Order: sequence, then structure tokens, then C-alpha cells
Amino acid sequence: VETRRRGGTIVTGPPSVPRASRLERMLRAGAGMPVDLGNLNYDPELLPDSRAALLAAARTPKLHLLEPELITPELRDAVEPIWPFPAEDFLVVHGGMDGVDLALGTSVKAGDRVMVEEPSFPRLFDIVESVGATPVSIPYGREGPDLDFLEKALADKPSAFLYQPFGHVPLGRSVTPAWLEKAASLLAGSSVTVIEVVIIPFLAEHGVPSLGPYLGRQIVQIQNFIFSHGSDCRVAIVGGTHHHVERMWFKITYSSRWVSRILQNALAFHLTDAASSAAVGEAAATYRRRHADFAEALRARGFDIGSDSGISVWVPVPDEHSVSTRLARKGVSILPGFLFRKQPAAPDHIHVNGGTAAQATGYFADAIAEAADFALGAGSRSRRRR
Repeated sequence: VETRRRGGTIVTGPPSVPRASRLERMLRAGAGMPVDLGNLNYDPELLPDSRAALLAAARTPKLHLLEPELITPELRDAVEPIWPFPAEDFLVVHGGMDGVDLALGTSVKAGDRVMVEEPSFPRLFDIVESVGATPVSIPYGREGPDLDFLEKALADKPSAFLYQPFGHVPLGRSVTPAWLEKAASLLAGSSVTVIEVVIIPFLAEHGVPSLGPYLGRQIVQIQNFIFSHGSDCRVAIVGGTHHHVERMWFKITYSSRWVSRILQNALAFHLTDAASSAAVGEAAATYRRRHADFAEALRARGFDIGSDSGISVWVPVPDEHSVSTRLARKGVSILPGFLFRKQPAAPDHIHVNGGTAAQATGYFADAIAEAADFALGAGSRSRRRR
């Protein structure tokens, strides 16, 4: 029942349930399509064999103990040497977005401001909105999120800064060492919790860049291992201060969200076993090659492509709706750029998974070029620039 002053009293019915609207649109875009080039799907043929890992994990000495663990000793020993900064504590969660939900849910309250780079992964916007926070857009520049905008946003006392340091989705770019130093000088001493989201960390050939070495007391980094080890792996790792990790753990204890030791130690096996590591290394090299080949194929057809890391290719097009519709008629699904933005922006873009598209590079590059030409007008070969 809701009272509306002079408007009377009405029966409202059950409360509405928040929905991840952008995720729903992403899933609908690829549903039933012969080829889904928009979503972050991995190539199943490139996953490491999980049988040995699961068998090894089933021999865990503490298997089936009722007391949950933030992270098993085996997985912590495997992760600590490859983490980009000395984390005080680690926590295992059910995928990268689960980690983001917990990090934001324990760092901000309804009405707080959260700085989010733009464009960004659509699900990050969904999660910011689900905790009742107000997203503050920080445009992405040439080296990373624009530091002038970041500095101005800090004047309004935001609670958190959510960004992707490596393999940015949808831009397919990473922050530079110079950006890290400058950003650290701006954020140092503030009360901002910096949440680093690394969706595909295994593609970082020279390690994942991070503000952690500069701002260790303010950092939470989330690394997702689903793309490299499969959706049923369901493991992401959070590393940061004891303060941040403990708060996330307290929230987990209200539910059954702690991650099975079988899954944790299966990942530990993958990270330390020579054969599994070699398989993941070969997969990473294949994805990097496919991504580079597809970006180059689009450049050869006149597109200005800035994607150089990760898996995403951000393609400028004359009209993202027209291009998306025309490709869909050919059975090819991509994601239009508006899903990755809070604010309207020009030029229009589409998001393509370069690791999937490059399995038929020429065909898909030609299809995108033809759809862009159609949007501009028959016979035109000019392109919108970034």
C-alpha cells in the first residue's frame, strides 16, 4: 500500500525486482543466431582439459568440511606469484561480475557516486545501478580513462572508481604505464576505493597492469578465469587489502556464495600443471593472433581501429542500428555501441569479439564493410573515424 498525499492511497502490489537490463539485451542479441560475434564467447576448442584438474581437486584433504574458505591454500599459492601487487588477502568468487557486485556492495551505499569509464562493459553499469549508486562517466582517452575528467569528478567525493586496466571491453585497449603513474598521483590520499576489473587476464602477455603498486591500501582487483578455463569453472579471484576482502566475505556469509574447494583446487591445478599451463598459453597466443588479424582486416577495409589488446574490437560505423540490422539478416549478431554507454556519443560503434570473428576474418570483415557502406549509401567507401 502506498500513500500519495492528496493523490490518495493505492495498492501497489509486490515490489518490483531489479533486472540486469543490459545483460538481457546482450543475451537476446545472440540468441538463436547462427553466428554470435558480439558477446564475449570463448572458443571451446581452446580450453584446457579439465579431467585431470577435477580428479586432482577431488583428492583435496579438506574436501567436504563444513567450514568455508575464502581461498584454499593451494589456490593462494598458485595465485600470489602472478598477482600484480602484494595483496594482503584473497577471496574466490563465482565469476568476475560476482566479484564486482560484492566489491561495490561493500564499498558504496545508495546515492553514492561511482566513477565508471565510458564506454564500458554493459554489465558493470547494471551492477552500479543495482546497488543504487550514481554512475559518473569518465571518457576513455588515448592512454586510459581521461585524467582531466577524473580529477574533476574527484571534487564531488565519489566512493569508488570502477575501471578495466587490461583488455578493455569494448575498446580492446589497456592503460599505459604513464597513465598509471598520473592516475595514482590523483587518487592517492583520497577515500576512493579503486576496483580493477580484468575480464580476460590470461591474455596479458607481460602481466596485468595495476594501480596496486601505487595505491595498495585503496585497491581491489578482480581477475576472471572463466574465459580461459570454461564457464563451469565459475571462478574469479579478488585480491586486495584485508579490509576490503573481509567486508566482501562478511556479505558472502549471509548466503551460500562461497566457492567449492573442488572448483578452487581445480583452478590451482590448471595454474601449476605444466600441460594445462601450456594449453592456456597456446590458447592465449591464438586469441592474440586472431584479434590482431581481425583488427588489421578491418583497417585494410578503411576502418579506424584502435583495439590492440584483449579480445574486443570497437568498430566505428555510420549507424550502429542499421549495421546491426543488416548483419542480423545474414545471421551474424554483433552488439551495438549504445549498450556500452550511459551517454549518447558520436560516432556510432559496434562491438565485435575478435577471437571469434577471426576464424573467418575475410568474410566477417567484408560483411561489416558492406553493412557500413549500405548505411552510408550505395557505393560509398568512406568511413566514420573514432
